[in-house]
Amino acid sequence: MGGFLLCKDKKPVVTLTPDELIDLIRSEKVDMPIITEEEIKDRSKGDVLSKGIAILQLVWFIVQLAARYAQSLPISLLEIDTLAVAGLTCIAYGLWWKKPKDVGCPYVVQWKATEYPRSTRFTFEYQYVVNVIA
Repeated sequence: MGGFLLCKDKKPVVTLTPDELIDLIRSEKVDMPIITEEEIKDRSKGDVLSKGIAILQLVWFIVQLAARYAQSLPISLLEIDTLAVAGLTCIAYGLWWKKPKDVGCPYVVQWKATEYPRSTRFTFEYQYVVNVIA
């Protein structure tokens, strides 16, 4: 998601994955970033309106299917399959309701070790990283 940016001497080096950040914290090469709940909520760009509209569409679809079933009208297998997928989507929406989306400004993590090991390979490493560190 691009949430943590590793910097050395105030120059950006590489975007860190969560596993890479944990490894660097455990090896004491960077300090654990202090992130408040308010900062996380501030980065959430998926507003309640867009999520609410999607859920309203799902509810409308369920009401239509229930009405057709009550009137003994046929329901196709495609509609049943769509209902199952939509139900799983509601579960995912519920679990990800507060998840930040489209992080544009990452948290900067400063490299505190004296030397940068040449053997360290990061997931999102770019070609210019070697030039920045050298």
